[in-house]
Amino acid sequence: MESPFFDRAESGTTVIKHSLKVIAGYPILLLPIFVCWIFYTAGILYFEYRFPWKIYSLSGKLLVIYLLIVGFTSLYSISAFMLLEFLQQLERGRPLSSGRAIAKTVFRDLPMAFPVIMIWAFIDFLLTIIDAVVTAFSKDEEGADNQFTLEAAARTLAGYDDFSLFNLTIGAVEKGIRMISFLIFPAIAWEGLSTFKAIKKGFTVFKVHSVEFVSGYLTTLAAGVIIFLPPGLLFYVNDKFHLKLPDPVWVVTIIYCGLAWSFYLYLEQIFTALLYLWNLKWEKEVVLAEKEGRAALSLHDVRQPSFLDNIPDLQATP
Repeated sequence: MESPFFDRAESGTTVIKHSLKVIAGYPILLLPIFVCWIFYTAGILYFEYRFPWKIYSLSGKLLVIYLLIVGFTSLYSISAFMLLEFLQQLERGRPLSSGRAIAKTVFRDLPMAFPVIMIWAFIDFLLTIIDAVVTAFSKDEEGADNQFTLEAAARTLAGYDDFSLFNLTIGAVEKGIRMISFLIFPAIAWEGLSTFKAIKKGFTVFKVHSVEFVSGYLTTLAAGVIIFLPPGLLFYVNDKFHLKLPDPVWVVTIIYCGLAWSFYLYLEQIFTALLYLWNLKWEKEVVLAEKEGRAALSLHDVRQPSFLDNIPDLQATP
């Protein structure tokens, strides 16, 4: 019997609750994402405040931007695969091994995921160009060279200066592309599928469980709004009352943004991982039900898996 729509839509909240339990039990799972954020921060701040953009032609600038986006999507992918390898170790009852996770990520997962990363980067590149063009037309004058300050760095990392309805729309599309990519990666890391088959499998999961996916998308989006509310309020109050806050405040804000960004990305990654694992269980139960002549099963007829229940749901995968 098909589960009610509300039960399917509620899955996003359920996954968020489970994600919190997993990270509380294994905080090391946030480490790869946080390390990636450090590299991301260094890249963003350098290219925002120190890179000599003026010496490059338009084509040169576009090439640099595209390569930068490839670098960022690669960082996201590394953190995603590291998390998937850690989760596989948990599902197989093995102690967490950073060395094994790194080796599999670098030598197997990333090479197979390279086409996905490049497609993802190209779509983000097009969205970035569209955003830049619209933003340029909406400004009355050319901006001067950016001056680096801790406050400016905090605003850049929080994305506060780019806040607009159109920018939010672009960000929403980028988030969707990112989460679909994360949904493809388990097919590579857990099932060892080829690139083409992994892409096909990821989109199949997305299509068949679209309600659950949208639920997770909206739930993680809402969590992101809540997480980034404190720095947003700080910037708003600072601008409204023209405060001159000391540098330590902005240092704390930068650190907070790093932790918030890492946790937000973790929620997206673990949601897509859990949805994919749930789909694997569902596929096995569907085959079994067909053999036994039972009625077709929906996803919610199958018990949602857990990364903390010591049940090896990935034991049979390569």
